[in-house]
Amino acid sequence: MTKSSHRKTNYSQKEQARRQVFYHRLRTICVKMVGKGYFELLPESSLRLLYLYRYPDIKVIVRGKRVMNEEELKNYKQTLAELLSGQYIETLLGEKISYARFLTDTLVLLHYIQYRVGTRIKGFSKLREVFAPYFTTTEWFSQQRTNIIQIMSINDLQLYDFYRGTVRFSFDRMAIEQFGGTNEIYIHRLAHSTTLQNIDGKKRIIVRMGVPSPVKVDEFDWISIRPSQLGLTNVDDDIPLPIYAQQHALDRFEERAVFWRGYVQAYIGYVIREGAARTIVKKDYVLLECYLASHKIGYFVISLQRDKWLIRTFLFLTNSGTPEGNKLEEMTNLKLLDRKHLMIDCMDAFLLYDIAGDKGLRKLFNRAGCGSLMQYADQINKYGKESLKSPDFIYRYMAMLK
Repeated sequence: MTKSSHRKTNYSQKEQARRQVFYHRLRTICVKMVGKGYFELLPESSLRLLYLYRYPDIKVIVRGKRVMNEEELKNYKQTLAELLSGQYIETLLGEKISYARFLTDTLVLLHYIQYRVGTRIKGFSKLREVFAPYFTTTEWFSQQRTNIIQIMSINDLQLYDFYRGTVRFSFDRMAIEQFGGTNEIYIHRLAHSTTLQNIDGKKRIIVRMGVPSPVKVDEFDWISIRPSQLGLTNVDDDIPLPIYAQQHALDRFEERAVFWRGYVQAYIGYVIREGAARTIVKKDYVLLECYLASHKIGYFVISLQRDKWLIRTFLFLTNSGTPEGNKLEEMTNLKLLDRKHLMIDCMDAFLLYDIAGDKGLRKLFNRAGCGSLMQYADQINKYGKESLKSPDFIYRYMAMLK
């Protein structure tokens, strides 16, 4: 056998092995979606077509030189892969398929059955009937699409930069968006709008809050807020004004919530669009409740600066100046520096120590109104609870204050 023939044989064997692995994945998907016995209705000719036209893994393509550096791109790809492999769609049979598998093998199967299967295939009517609830025209599919895009959007938050701009991806070439898609996502960086603002006697740079436009990939839809949307009712004119943030506020959010600062403008945009802003109105400012998923973690301090709203800082739920923080101080006599020493002035302590798992401390924080932090810690720590340290030092410290 010549070297050329040997290479061809090896390639053919490897290709056949890859095809068999693909068939096995399709069989598993079929069982999870519609049960046993339906994969066998697909003839070899159909399986070969599915293999030939299978959708590739998500490919990240950077648009422009200023979007991200090589290290950022590496981290972006890694985080995206982790998000897609770690999140799941739930089938109508209660089974789970990872987003990564759904965006590739599952979609090529659905598209083939929905758009290509014809009367030439024996049993095609059965296939279409059982897979119909998953077709791209159904509410089920629409919800999965929304969930996946939202999860993928989380990845953009890590590359938000006060000066360089906001990162966003376009998904119009994904297979979940169009039949025959290439699964390429293009990454763009949107320039921020900044200005100087006199804050407490000092000129500071502030950045305008906006959300990436759903229509134009390289533009923002700027956020404007009416006083009534923040709970202010005794005003002469309910005129919408733009909202800005100083870097201090974004720094404090990331430091105290232990979450990406890019979340701030995404969250502000969401609560204003949905009319879901929950506020406490003070004399000179407004406290806007901040949630991560369904968990309340703190407040944004927002004040009026003549022709604009300004996010001045972020207060963690246990900080002084919040109802919960004030209640906690009243109950424990833990002052600002005490809470800082114990690290309970931010999320760090709840991620390092088993505070939520300690009955006494959990009861204490619940009574102070910080039950949402316990629930948030439960969710984050559920897979690493054994590595959490004992929170006994908190008891010892509080005992010294008595």
